[in-house]
Amino acid sequence: MDVRHASWFGDAESPLLGHVHLPADGRARGAVVLCPPLGKEHLDTYRGIKALAEQLAERGLAALRFDYEGTGDSAGEQDSPDAVAAWQRSVVTAVETVRASGAEHITVMGLRAGALIAATALPECGPVDAVVLWDPIVSGRVLLREQRALYNVTQGTDDPDDPRVSIIGGVLDPEAAEVLRALKIDARSLTGARTLLATRPAARETAAVSTLATALAGDELPLDGHESFTTPSTLHPVIPAEQLARIADWITAGAPTVAREVHFPIRERAVVATTEGGHPIRESIEYLGPHRMFALRTHGIGGEDAGGRGSSSPTVLFFGTAYEHRLGPSRLWVELAREFAAHGISSVRFDRIGVGDTGTAHRATPTPLYSDTSDRDANDAVAALGVDPADLAVTGLCSGAWYASWVGIRGQARIAVLVNMILWSTHRRKSLRDMLGPPVPGAPGNTADTPPEGVPLRARVKTWAQKYLPYRLWWLLGRLGVTQVPEVVLEALRRAGVSTTVVLSAQDFRSFRDQRGEESLQRLRRRGFTGRIEAGPLGDHGGYHRDGREFLRSAVASAVFREFGILPAEPVTCERVS
Repeated sequence: MDVRHASWFGDAESPLLGHVHLPADGRARGAVVLCPPLGKEHLDTYRGIKALAEQLAERGLAALRFDYEGTGDSAGEQDSPDAVAAWQRSVVTAVETVRASGAEHITVMGLRAGALIAATALPECGPVDAVVLWDPIVSGRVLLREQRALYNVTQGTDDPDDPRVSIIGGVLDPEAAEVLRALKIDARSLTGARTLLATRPAARETAAVSTLATALAGDELPLDGHESFTTPSTLHPVIPAEQLARIADWITAGAPTVAREVHFPIRERAVVATTEGGHPIRESIEYLGPHRMFALRTHGIGGEDAGGRGSSSPTVLFFGTAYEHRLGPSRLWVELAREFAAHGISSVRFDRIGVGDTGTAHRATPTPLYSDTSDRDANDAVAALGVDPADLAVTGLCSGAWYASWVGIRGQARIAVLVNMILWSTHRRKSLRDMLGPPVPGAPGNTADTPPEGVPLRARVKTWAQKYLPYRLWWLLGRLGVTQVPEVVLEALRRAGVSTTVVLSAQDFRSFRDQRGEESLQRLRRRGFTGRIEAGPLGDHGGYHRDGREFLRSAVASAVFREFGILPAEPVTCERVS
């Protein structure tokens, strides 16, 4: 069993969040720096990288995985002009950190874009003993071409007046995009290091990878079926256990046989940002409830001490989306947390059991959504905060929105901000527990008024019922959990006295209407419902569309500020349903 701890490390002005995995006795034969991909690929492979770190620790090695500056939970802005240099500095800092721990043998591993970032950062890292290029993207030009093509196909275009460059799960400043485009793995930067090139067969046949392999003249590992790990078609990336074991064995085989004591200092608090007025924004690492769920608390300015457990200051609890970590679109919660802190509002974001940095990944599976265990995790998180319900706001996207409503209905929060909510039942049938989200969305604005050929009979019946079934019967089916009727959850929140704002992308607003949400609102208004429905003019369910994500951020912030009276409500550019 490995020993793990989270810690901030690196420059005090731009600290990185890392997770260290150590052998149980604290002695290691060497250390491995794990450099992740970017955007959605980092999101999809997060659990697999964690599983590799756990396997390395089992084999007697220390492993450090981390978020680059401006990504995940680390400090920095993702759209900084200096972003690429910041990612490379992050690799250098990680290598320096493991070297300072006392490890004499150092391996650097990079997955996908992480291989490109790591390889181009190596000249500044000092001597390393081994390098693993895991399914590498060999040039920034290829990376941007692939990412831009995928973004355009799935999300459509962005506002042309905003020059930032969107990729799936992130956004780049134009200067950073140009720097990234110029990057290329040069085998000479790996000279003197033992190398492993792990590639998909199709990639190995390309001229760029073939040339790199010849120049490296190192070991190789074929990766069959790797797409289901790096680019999964479902919410469940397939962790390639056999391939991870072979990579871990290769790294271990080159490490010294004698283990040395290593020391990684634990730093549980850090200044992650500074306001325009010069006030520091602090975050602390915490573990919530009896199952010690990993959490980060962002302390509101002026309330770093009062903003802890038992606080009477306004606090926001973020619920994660499905099986996602705070990467890609989910970095929205990180950015909102720091925005709230600048106005004196504390916040907590956490990982439920088996997700992100709570629990293990190797030989384990995440806790299913909408299960009794996930219910318990939500309850434990709220209880661990020690915040008066009158001071608590809860929010999340999709399944996170459902859990925000679940907490509110139980009288544990003052305000619920439900983002891209699709499950409107309080009674969850087994079939609904299996419904983790809609299909991968198409370009914004693409929809169909009638179901396409090949749609199952059940779906056709549901489509008919949505349009023609008397609303009272439709509502009754919603009460039973057979259909999704917004009135069911919203009425429960009204009865609980929870101030409610529903924030919907264009795609989810269409779904809201299809579920007869406007009829729901008319009935709710007659009973005194004062909640708001904020509908964006564009955007997808997952928050991958850049401008749609900006709308979500602005709408959530306005709802929280408005409720706590911290700032006058800023106008939100959206379509309001009332």
